[in-house]
Amino acid sequence: MLPVVLFSLFSAAPEVALISSQGEVAELRFQPLGAEKLVEPVTRFSHGEGSPVLGSLLPHSRVVVATAAMRARGDLSFASSLLRLEAGKPARVLADQVPYGARPLVTGEGRVFIARGVAGPDSAELIRVDALSVEEIDPQTAKSRPVYTVQGFVTFLAGALGRELVIYEVIPGRARVIAVHVDTLAVRVVIPSMEGLAHDFVVDAPRHRLLFTQGTPGVERWFVEEVDLLSLASKRLAEGPEVTLLPAVLPDGRVSISRGAGDGLRTLAGERVVEAHGTGFERLVVQRKGLTVGLHERPGDLPVPFALENGAPVSLLAPAERLLDVAGVTP
Repeated sequence: MLPVVLFSLFSAAPEVALISSQGEVAELRFQPLGAEKLVEPVTRFSHGEGSPVLGSLLPHSRVVVATAAMRARGDLSFASSLLRLEAGKPARVLADQVPYGARPLVTGEGRVFIARGVAGPDSAELIRVDALSVEEIDPQTAKSRPVYTVQGFVTFLAGALGRELVIYEVIPGRARVIAVHVDTLAVRVVIPSMEGLAHDFVVDAPRHRLLFTQGTPGVERWFVEEVDLLSLASKRLAEGPEVTLLPAVLPDGRVSISRGAGDGLRTLAGERVVEAHGTGFERLVVQRKGLTVGLHERPGDLPVPFALENGAPVSLLAPAERLLDVAGVTP
């Protein structure tokens, strides 16, 4: 077994912005890597029972913007709110009408974007079409600014490339990927038509490419696809029988995937780069300066966080028997 890394006593250990939730209560804590004890949460808040809480850390701060459903019953399609979380203050609602399970996108400049929607009329014969939007939300004033609107089923924020938002949308008759400039609002089409089964999007901004997992209807086979966001050239990188291929881009540009439960993450060439932390799957959340933080996920079970420093395991404590999310790492 690899030794646990000990951080220098002369420098502060990185802290993981860790959100835990159980029932109707969620907590945010900044848990130091390598710490022997679980630190106290900096804030608590209530939400709809069982709701996922998904957050993103604002850069150069200890402020998290997060989404959670505010009720547990009825139509939950747009029952979530965007919240501002920080130490010593109650959670503050910045926006409502957020899709269930949508994570806010925070750019390197600290700009916050979120999908929103209003449910369309129900129909006994047709699939409901909703009024969807992508909006910029000022994390200080809560002022909103529409960036993109459409009538459809899904507007998912896949990531950002410079000042463009990469959006996966599913609308009547097709699914596609577009890039929307957040200032000029210009729209360009990246993938004009695709199956509406795409998920686990990764925008690799340094190499201007988009990766995602895609499936084929009626076929138990899944694929990792890559698209150059500038030239729009595409290629298939990998395939497998599991929906949980979980593509990730390593700091050196290599792509890793999960080839099966309990196998960890391997490069496309087959080299294992993240050991398995159990019988489930490893989802990478943060990679920077030799530090990797992720969640070990197993279907039907609660996630367990893990951290690596230059490939060696680092202690990352978290509350037991809780839903967990990693919003980022500070400093």
